[in-house]
Amino acid sequence: MEMNFSGILWVSLIGMLLISLPYIYHLLSYRKGQKVNKESFQEFALSRELVLDKVQKWRNHYMLGLDLKQNVLVYCRFGHYPVQMTINLNQVDHASVDAHYEEVSVGKSRLKKLGYLDILLHFKDHSKPAKSITIFDERQIRRLSDEPFIAEKWVGTLNQHLNASGDKATLRLAM
Repeated sequence: MEMNFSGILWVSLIGMLLISLPYIYHLLSYRKGQKVNKESFQEFALSRELVLDKVQKWRNHYMLGLDLKQNVLVYCRFGHYPVQMTINLNQVDHASVDAHYEEVSVGKSRLKKLGYLDILLHFKDHSKPAKSITIFDERQIRRLSDEPFIAEKWVGTLNQHLNASGDKATLRLAM
């Protein structure tokens, strides 16, 4: 009985190719989506004639940008619930962090789990409701990573900028 090594080799190669096709497809679609998100954020800012001095992207779904000269904040969220908005910071009094925790039972102990994390922009006109910018939402992203740090740094940067623009002083970024 003879063994056909070339036949076994071809069957093995075809099998490995078929097994790796879903991974290759996912990798290519991820890179394409990542490139589209970057371009659409830049296009969104450029269409409003904004020059962003500070930009931060996280989770490939969220982007924040700050134009210091025009005093505008740009926020984009991609994915299932896309949002693109600009906020004129001349109308904003201060920023704060809004965190909502849920109690979860793990065995006999009860833990607090972050449900969502937002940056709230409070307007000078107190009749206007605060504007909410989502940094983390547990319904969309299951694991918490650097989002509390990102929210605190952006709130610090925004408050420092708002205080400096009120005093006509220059801003040093907190990040």
